[in-house]
Amino acid sequence: MGCVESIDGDGDGEGAYMLKLMNALKPPGWSNTTDMCEWRGVTCNHPSGRIEKIDLGLLSLTGTVPAGLNDSLSQLTFLALSYNNLSGPVPSLANLSFLQVAYLDNNNFTTIPHGCFHGLTTLHSLSLNNNRNLPPWNFPTDLTAHSSQLYYLDLSSTNLMGSLPPNISHSFPVMSRLYLSNNNLSSIPEGCFHNLTSLYGLSLANNTNLPPWTFPLHLTNSSFRLGILYLEATNLMGSLPNLSHFFPNLIIVALSNNNLTSIPQSCFQGLPGLLRLNLGNNTNLAPWTFPNLTHSTQLKELNLAATNLVDSLPEIFGSLPSLQTVLLSNNHLTGVLPKSFGGSKVVTLYLNHNRFSGTIDILSSMVDLSEAWLQRNSFEGPIPDLSRSTALLDLQLDHNQLTGVVSDSLAALPSLQSISLDNNFLQEFKYPILLARSWGGNNTCQNWSFIACDEKNKIRMVNLSNLKLTGTISPAFANLTDLRKLYLDGNNLTGEIPERLTRLPELEVVNVSNNHLDGNIPKFSRKVNFIATGNDFLVLPSNGSDHTPRPIPTALITGLSAASVGLLVICVVVIYKSKRLRKIMFKKTIVDRNVEDLIQSDGFMVQKRYSFSQVKKMTNSFSEKLGQGGFGVVYKRSLSDGRQVAVKILKDVKGNEVEFNGKEFINEVASINRTSHVNIVPFLGFCYETNKRALIYEFMPNGSLDKFIDEKASFSAVCKLDWSRLYQIIIGIAQGLEYLHWGCSTKILHLDIKPQNILLDVDFCPKIADFGLAKICTKKESIVSLQYARGTVGYIAPEVYNHGVSRVSHKSDVYSYGKLILEVIGGKENYNDKDTHTSEIYFTDWIYKELEQDTLPTKCLTNTENENDLVKKIILVSIWCIQKNPSNRPSIKRVIEMLEGPLDSIPFPPKPMWYSPQGSKLQSPDIADDNTHETDSSTSVQNDSINPNEFA
Repeated sequence: MGCVESIDGDGDGEGAYMLKLMNALKPPGWSNTTDMCEWRGVTCNHPSGRIEKIDLGLLSLTGTVPAGLNDSLSQLTFLALSYNNLSGPVPSLANLSFLQVAYLDNNNFTTIPHGCFHGLTTLHSLSLNNNRNLPPWNFPTDLTAHSSQLYYLDLSSTNLMGSLPPNISHSFPVMSRLYLSNNNLSSIPEGCFHNLTSLYGLSLANNTNLPPWTFPLHLTNSSFRLGILYLEATNLMGSLPNLSHFFPNLIIVALSNNNLTSIPQSCFQGLPGLLRLNLGNNTNLAPWTFPNLTHSTQLKELNLAATNLVDSLPEIFGSLPSLQTVLLSNNHLTGVLPKSFGGSKVVTLYLNHNRFSGTIDILSSMVDLSEAWLQRNSFEGPIPDLSRSTALLDLQLDHNQLTGVVSDSLAALPSLQSISLDNNFLQEFKYPILLARSWGGNNTCQNWSFIACDEKNKIRMVNLSNLKLTGTISPAFANLTDLRKLYLDGNNLTGEIPERLTRLPELEVVNVSNNHLDGNIPKFSRKVNFIATGNDFLVLPSNGSDHTPRPIPTALITGLSAASVGLLVICVVVIYKSKRLRKIMFKKTIVDRNVEDLIQSDGFMVQKRYSFSQVKKMTNSFSEKLGQGGFGVVYKRSLSDGRQVAVKILKDVKGNEVEFNGKEFINEVASINRTSHVNIVPFLGFCYETNKRALIYEFMPNGSLDKFIDEKASFSAVCKLDWSRLYQIIIGIAQGLEYLHWGCSTKILHLDIKPQNILLDVDFCPKIADFGLAKICTKKESIVSLQYARGTVGYIAPEVYNHGVSRVSHKSDVYSYGKLILEVIGGKENYNDKDTHTSEIYFTDWIYKELEQDTLPTKCLTNTENENDLVKKIILVSIWCIQKNPSNRPSIKRVIEMLEGPLDSIPFPPKPMWYSPQGSKLQSPDIADDNTHETDSSTSVQNDSINPNEFA
């Protein structure tokens, strides 16, 4: 048995324990017929053969770690079990005097053995966070007694209780990051954080059992390097010190949901690196005015909601070019909206429940706006033209003094899902936005031509007949509890009739005739006059003797002879009795049925569907070709409203390709239809007919990113992208990925990030495109299984190359993003038929070595110090992103923080390890297993480095 036998012969039990560990956890790549020093994730000391490192992170392992690890593996320096499903006791680490790093986070451990952390004299990084099933326990005094070299400690979400040690700096003099959030701490001793001269990150957020306490002023005497401060929901009270004076390097300040009473007016005045300021829901604050943030030019998120702000907003927003989120709800702000809002890139704007007045015309120039809540103010004048706000999803304007009619441009916005005027009428039952064209004022029961109310302003009739509406009938109609008459006839509605409509107590008439409805007819009461003629595929219930008359659909029999009618009626009855037969008759393949089911299940998707004849007309019979590739052909066309579109006609597929390409088409439509973000290509519609598929996007005049960074590109093209513009493109791509990973209703893994899939608009704003390989999953899913590798060779993350089922996560997109950045830096294609794998490695090795020696050549650098720092920062981030082990990569949120923060806040990354997927076909599950989860742990953590678990 090779190494196992030889170590057993030494009598220390190391080999025997490793066999127990193998049998208990069954890690991939472990076998009792193989030398254990060659097992995946295992590193031995070559002269002695003793085990030094075990990295089993991110493998979805289950089971319990056998007892005796600390007795058997006495030479262990590195242990990583993160992101698995391990249960039972935390493995005891007692007296492992060589152990430097222990990552045990994101598991399901249930107990902590007594003395688990005793005698860890060389430990510098310990992460146990997100083990929520641990019983209540106190701060481990074993660490304070022995682990004086500890500089990274994350015990967040571990059910930690009791008090913190009285003087952390005495026990941990080099502590850099202390994360204890989401616990049940009950005490923070006075002077606890005194003299922490190396402290960079402190998080105590959501320790709601803490007694009232004031800001720890002893931090101001020592923690000059402090950059991250999370004290949300910790019962903090009293006044804040002048944070900008004591902590000039702050990047994140999160103090929301506390009981602060006073904030100095200059508290945030000199924080040039500030990215996020969150003070929301400090309702006991004394009245104060909007803070001076002119120096915080990188500020991205501002939350001052419910903080007792008074007076008007200053003309400050022109100085905040990166600001995307502004939350100022529930204050006492007055005056008109500042003009500087108009030039900002704000995406989310919450100004509701204030005392603003004047017009809201400034909204028409806020082109990036996605959510705007302005209700319950005193705004007046007409609703502005928002046609440029193509990303607008949610507009709340009720309880103001707005007048006039909502413009047609608002009705035409492709992404608008919810709009609220007085009475919250539309928001409640999601009317199609096209109905905005008939609004006259903002009172539902006055001047709304399709609504009839009684004298008590109760809605009695909704008449939407013959309006050419598309989509489905919303179940939210059932919220109109006083409704008597509902007319939806003569439209193009699809899908089923919601069963909830039968519960309306006052209902007298439902007319859904002459649509394209299908499915079962719900059972209405006897008093309801239900009319459904002209819907060819509605189904009578199996016990069709209920109270409601069931007219036989007439559209299929009009104009036929009596004999033909009789035969057709028999066929229709047979078809009605067999839903499966109807689907076979009208939808020829399984893939067609899947696509149709998907389309019909999403009302907004239905509204974006075009027939192939419409697509042909839209492209002027395919007259202006933009390009052609393996997927098909792309055509350009200008619509009647002036918008330019790109129409991708997918090539026909045959045989075994049908199902795969059908699923890929479903992926693309379902993924992109869920998105609306300034850095995601706007999706305008699609076509799906038998053997005819098309995708319609907004046209991007500057094409894809690859033509600007390809070494063969023209000189004039390359010159358009200076370092400043490239930096904005790199940031924009990251922000688009952050939206896909965390901002959508579902998590979307793109899995094919590369320069060819990054499109550039007229202002070179990047747009992520091509979602054909995307994977949709819930936000709770951290790891996703794939039956085959997805992506493009040269950009695919190592964990995707697994034998059989691949295990991927949002970190897989981060890897591809890092390779893309490297390609931008290199100014050449990273991996193609002419570039060998060796040359790709050489370029990265070369630039890493130049970074180490601080000798980047003039080819990479520019003439200004600021741009040189920018280039170095981009290179550092790219190398963090392409770490072989996913747990060592930052999340895309952390990537943005590093890119937007100062250069000296980014630790030097370990040298990436390389893998070699030789010539594998991406759609095949038979890609060679190349031990992609192994990590060179010797360089994975250094002094002042960012711990990989901080990146999760």
